[in-house]
Amino acid sequence: MLVAHGTDSPSGQATVTSLRDAVAELVPEAQVVDAYVDVQQPRLQQVVDSLVQQRIPTVIVPALLSTGYHVEVDIERAVARSELVTATPPLGPHPILAEILADRLHEAGVPPEQAVVLAAAGSSRATGVAAVRQQAEMLAALRPGTATAAFISAAQPSVEDSLVAVRAEGGKAAVAAYLLGHGVFHDRLRSHDAVVSEPIGADPRLAELVRLRYVGATDG
Repeated sequence: MLVAHGTDSPSGQATVTSLRDAVAELVPEAQVVDAYVDVQQPRLQQVVDSLVQQRIPTVIVPALLSTGYHVEVDIERAVARSELVTATPPLGPHPILAEILADRLHEAGVPPEQAVVLAAAGSSRATGVAAVRQQAEMLAALRPGTATAAFISAAQPSVEDSLVAVRAEGGKAAVAAYLLGHGVFHDRLRSHDAVVSEPIGADPRLAELVRLRYVGATDG
């Protein structure tokens, strides 16, 4: 079960369904379904209850880029409902995501030496903030330019403050959108006076990362 946040954006919705279909091709031995913790249907608990009722063993792979409330509360509650349900860690932080982020910056015309603000949705939980900072370190390891973790909401520093800090040092910064797909958060990033990369999207490497999470939960 691929569990995403959910969005009103048709493009963002298509990202998750495309990712689901790509994962289904990589793991033909499994039935791959999608569910959501907010905004969209079907909701996580609804799908879990249906599968448990049918006695179908289920592995939840969070299509989320870091830990936080939805992983630590919503998904943990789903796992606690039955011994048939297990969950993997979220997709990030991971070197594969750093590679995709670096490619999105390149596609946006951002020079490798330019400073980058890695913009995540944000989390009120320290674990989520730490995970984004770790992902920023992974991105920085692939480029000569610096990468600073920043947050669109719920945590500090904000994206705006981080951009101001880079400019105060005489630099020019771009924004790496640490988001799965389009939606309100990416729209907010585009309001800044800076180059903003495209979201990660349904990249084939992301589907492979989902497969790796699934295999890690089922092997042994």
